Amino acid sequence: MKSIAALMASAGLASLSALPALAETIYIAGNGGSQEALLKSEIFPAFTEATGTEIVYSAGNSAAVLARLLAQQDNQQTDIAMMNTGPMSQAIELGLCRDLDISEHEANIHDFAKFDSGKAVGFGVVGLGIAYNTEAFEENGWPVPTSWTALEDDTFKGKMVFQPLNNTNGLLALIKIAEIKGGGVDNMDPGFEAMEASIAENVLSFEPSSARLAEMYQNGEVDISVWSSTQVKVLAEKGFPITLSYPEEGAMIISNDVCAVTTEAMKPEAVEFINFLISPEIQEVLSRNLGFGPTNKLAELTEAEAEGVPYGPEAVDKLQNVDWDVVNREREAWDRRWVREIER
Repeated sequence: MKSIAALMASAGLASLSALPALAETIYIAGNGGSQEALLKSEIFPAFTEATGTEIVYSAGNSAAVLARLLAQQDNQQTDIAMMNTGPMSQAIELGLCRDLDISEHEANIHDFAKFDSGKAVGFGVVGLGIAYNTEAFEENGWPVPTSWTALEDDTFKGKMVFQPLNNTNGLLALIKIAEIKGGGVDNMDPGFEAMEASIAENVLSFEPSSARLAEMYQNGEVDISVWSSTQVKVLAEKGFPITLSYPEEGAMIISNDVCAVTTEAMKPEAVEFINFLISPEIQEVLSRNLGFGPTNKLAELTEAEAEGVPYGPEAVDKLQNVDWDVVNREREAWDRRWVREIER
């Protein structure tokens, strides 16, 4: 893999050298796995080389990051937090994130990646749609699932996975189903009713683990599921015949967001790093390596790099967000109802 500095140099970009010289250590908390590996191998070293700022990273899922911020609230040790939109919205509401100056890039950031509060920004998005085994569909003469209502088709009975409500994929899919049935986050009854009446009976398993779901595809146990663009891309790059359909009613956004944490010191290095993260060059690196849809409109991907990534006007126009304030308020009750009515 070419280093970020080499990529920028080959493109005639001066973004790294144009960064201000800084000299502080910043502490970042965010997801582990492939995101942590890329940050540590490429993105952090490039920022450190350009600014002199050292970075210490703590890995954990979004719920763990939020818990960390809350536990440290009286003596905050984290300068930057990376979380999905649900926990990030909670962090903002709890006063854990401070005002964020992204004026350098703001005009070029997609609206779906902006927060009304101005306290966070998306640095990579994942599209949620309907994944399907292209080979199995072709062999059986099944039509491409272009609508969320395809999940109700008993053609797929016993060959479908719908991830549970405590998984973001399942949560957002149920919200979308409720919406096309006449409801939405303010009225989830139509979603639960459709799930109980026609979708659940098609489901082989409410499998929460994406790793296990990948195995189920490869073993021929499942041919269709609700899944995200990054997860589909990973499996496709292993040679499996799978693709993601963005339904005509719209695909749902799973956004990876970042904020500068409210701390006593309020380090300027934290804001500089966030601007670095959402610059076109770094957005391209995140897309090529992690399959994140770029949130900066100036990021450019080749046709091959964009395969399976929510990139370009057609894909971006189908991405839809939800009111996470409502979701966060109601989610516990929905979880209980799911267990009571669907996975009983």
